[in-house]
Amino acid sequence: MPSPRPLFLLLALAAALVGQPRIGGADDPLIYLGTDTIVTTETETDCNFNGTAVPCPDYIWFIAVGKLSTPALAPITIYTQNQHITFTANSVNYDLQVPDGATTFDASATTATTTFTGANTWSTTVPLAASGNQFYAAIAWPVPCPGGLPGSVHPVAWTASFFASKPGASIQWTWSAAAYSSFSTSYNTLGVKASDSNAYLPYMNSDHAGTPENFKPFVVGGATGGGGSNYTGSLCSTHSVPDLPVPVRGSTWGSLKILYR
Repeated sequence: MPSPRPLFLLLALAAALVGQPRIGGADDPLIYLGTDTIVTTETETDCNFNGTAVPCPDYIWFIAVGKLSTPALAPITIYTQNQHITFTANSVNYDLQVPDGATTFDASATTATTTFTGANTWSTTVPLAASGNQFYAAIAWPVPCPGGLPGSVHPVAWTASFFASKPGASIQWTWSAAAYSSFSTSYNTLGVKASDSNAYLPYMNSDHAGTPENFKPFVVGGATGGGGSNYTGSLCSTHSVPDLPVPVRGSTWGSLKILYR
């Protein structure tokens, strides 16, 4: 009779991996080995929407931004994952799943750019010297029809887990939300500004990180913004996240073979 040991080990590995955060595509997963505890840095920031209702078919543009508190570690990439925005409106509970973010702080970068990749990830590179907040992640949400979204929705909670490409990194993060009468979920058409700084192409202006430059004429009041030139909404409270964990990159099949032996 075949030994049950290989099957047992396969099941044990599968149980250990279920629900764990990873970085990379399906062909290059990140897994955690040799530890009983998976270290994460999940944080939550709550905010209240203002009293302006947002009608159907408008959109709300949610943006997460922040700063690197340990610049000596650059070049370094900060990963923003496992993100959820939760709130209740008109007796309906909402849970928006935000695309991942990978923000690289690099002293050799000469532009501040972000693109949305096929891996459902915001890929951002900013110069280390860029001032203010830098872009982490975002989601465009079409408000429900026909009722739209009432004003004064609260609390609105954004939770996220942060990781870093090097040990010892610390960051700050916060978020905001602005309403738009016309928008797009084809994110690379938005022209998202990656940095608060006005010193770097392609957007050398005073707009905040996360501004959808190609849709600025359509901003209206609602969420945490008042319209006008407030293209990202007013920021919520800022949280500091110290000592971000570093995931371990490896091959799932290779790990299975090692455990099997």
